[in-house]
Amino acid sequence: MNYHIGVMYDDYFVLGWPQPSGKIAILCRSKGTNPGPAYCWTKREAIQLRTRLANDRRGESNPSARRIIQQLLVYRYRTKQPLSWRPGDLWVYADPMILDPQEVRHYA
Repeated sequence: MNYHIGVMYDDYFVLGWPQPSGKIAILCRSKGTNPGPAYCWTKREAIQLRTRLANDRRGESNPSARRIIQQLLVYRYRTKQPLSWRPGDLWVYADPMILDPQEVRHYA
């Protein structure tokens, strides 16, 4: 169990993007003080991260990155094992069996 500001959490939340292979591409932080899979303590925190990324002005010059960010869904990561990650990777590919979708993508 994880503790965050005096509250106990059993799970993490991540932002993912379903792949044609059936795997889920999990967003990673490539730089900063906490590189690796972008674990969030709560679903709300994951949604806020996605919103911050979608509104980042750097996306104006990279429409394909902005499109991917808009497709990210929130998943609950169900295992206690960390996702294997290599420094510099932007994505970790995870089996959908270890993830619970928290949102449903609605197509127009």
